[in-house]
Amino acid sequence: MNAEHLIQANAKTERIRYDGFRAFLLGRQPSRRLADAFARQIVARGEQARYGYPQDAVEPVIARDFYYWVCES
Repeated sequence: MNAEHLIQANAKTERIRYDGFRAFLLGRQPSRRLADAFARQIVARGEQARYGYPQDAVEPVIARDFYYWVCES
């Protein structure tokens, strides 16, 4: 895989995560509690791969990404 394909794959994964985070918000104000709730839901349902995470991704990693993408950007 060359660098261009790697960059495109990473961009696609980031877009999937961002879209999932935004859909989860549904008009609610972003917060740390909401990020934690999103992460718990993803891990409980085993949907880490759907959002581009390894299957063994833990809640704090997903919550940190959610908070970064939605609250800090």
